[in-house]
Amino acid sequence: MKALLRIVSTIILAQCVLVGISGATQIVYQSLDQLGDNSSAVVVGKVAAVRSYWNEDKTKIFTETTVNVDESFKGQPGGTVRVIQLGGTVDNVQVTAHGALQWKQDEEIVLFLESSDDDTYQVAGFSQGKFQVERDPKTGAAYVMRPALSGAEFVGTPDDKSAIAKTDKMPLEKFMQEALGERAPDRKN
Repeated sequence: MKALLRIVSTIILAQCVLVGISGATQIVYQSLDQLGDNSSAVVVGKVAAVRSYWNEDKTKIFTETTVNVDESFKGQPGGTVRVIQLGGTVDNVQVTAHGALQWKQDEEIVLFLESSDDDTYQVAGFSQGKFQVERDPKTGAAYVMRPALSGAEFVGTPDDKSAIAKTDKMPLEKFMQEALGERAPDRKN
């Protein structure tokens, strides 16, 4: 009986370890200026719609987020952008990609985008290229929130691990200057 209990315990422990390993998403860390360099477009906008759907073969679920662009800091993506990412829920089936982004209707965001195969985009650096915008209620001034990066394992992080735990807030103009350097003033509404 003790041998059977030991075997069952070993199997359960092995399954827990394997689930923990398989649940990790590894992402190459990108600094803010690397995100700016590697992006084909950088925009500020509001989430207009979010929908999840099966691919044609019904083997994967994707989430499409439509963002109304208010301001373009790099590239010329147009009045709206469609962002595609793996994962979502359809027909009571949920596919989760650890570290994938969550989207909220009407949230104001800064997006660093990479062009995809068609007229869609992906967020640069997986989850690293999305930042929330917060407005001062009195002045309307925009501030960008750097979220703490979580839900994934980051590879190539700087020696100072606080860089991925930063949650500070800075004015939009300063944020864009840090991300795009000399290119920041080259804005298109």
